[in-house]
Amino acid sequence: MKNHLENILVSFLDYLKEGLIVIDSNKNIQYMNSYAKNLLGIKNPEGKLFSEVVKNNYLYSLISADIKKELKEEIVINDDIFLARVLNINGMKVIHFQDITPFEIYKQAKKDFVSNVSHELKTPITVLKGVIETLENEEEPEIIKTFLKKAKNRIQQMDSLINDLLILAKLESKEEKIQKKEVKLRGLINSIFEDLKDVAEEKDVKLINKVPTDSTVFVDEKKFVILMKNLIENAIKYNKKEGSVTVESTLKNSKSYISVIDTGIGIPKESLPLIFERFYRVDKSRSRNVGGTGLGLSIVKHIAEAHNGKVQVESKLGEGSKFTVILPSGE
Repeated sequence: MKNHLENILVSFLDYLKEGLIVIDSNKNIQYMNSYAKNLLGIKNPEGKLFSEVVKNNYLYSLISADIKKELKEEIVINDDIFLARVLNINGMKVIHFQDITPFEIYKQAKKDFVSNVSHELKTPITVLKGVIETLENEEEPEIIKTFLKKAKNRIQQMDSLINDLLILAKLESKEEKIQKKEVKLRGLINSIFEDLKDVAEEKDVKLINKVPTDSTVFVDEKKFVILMKNLIENAIKYNKKEGSVTVESTLKNSKSYISVIDTGIGIPKESLPLIFERFYRVDKSRSRNVGGTGLGLSIVKHIAEAHNGKVQVESKLGEGSKFTVILPSGE
């Protein structure tokens, strides 16, 4: 009965997706579960000296430490982060370690997010403070008008950031319900072009609608407008003088492919996997000049995914970019 229970216990420990090592007072390994063996690349370690078979300085420093009851520490194994606990039980040391890399990545992402939001809000607030201090002592009407315009622009910048944050938060939490209906795509694109006409004229960029007249998409119209407007506005802002932005669509294998193609500055190859991340900017100095919250492409990705679709990008540095939204064509 005792052997049977021991076999069950060993099987259970081998089933765990966490590492477990037991060593005696002479630092010989008495037990190592399957997870630990696979992670450390060791076969048949039982009875062998720990330092001879385990080539990890973090683990070795843990078992070498003078431990009264318990020691807890974060360690690195094969470039991943583990939370390790060492217990001293009747002269035997039991080492348990659990992969916490995803939690650490989340913590860092959260820290970066808060830092980015703080920075994006601090900049316009600093400008507004300067504007107010200037206006307090200014009497010239034209100067007052100029500074009030500057203040209004900064308030709009903060308002856009807050709105984008709220949209993104709802999309990520799945709180935002998608209410689909059939929408005529060509008319929708014409409407967005009209909204962005002034931006395009200022940049001297031509807007071209190549969407077939009978093309339709089955989408949540309000959210899809946000998605397309973000893509088209980006294509205008990061374009070249006398460049163009073309929107086209095709239907293939029961999927709608809607592409926004620009003749702009393009995106470096190493940046392509990162551009849909929140606040990621390919060129920070240029992004500051053209404006934007740094959340647009992340919103695009989440809206596409909320429609059971996705967004892809192709780009050549100095030649332009092509963003393609792929959506199911029906309900």
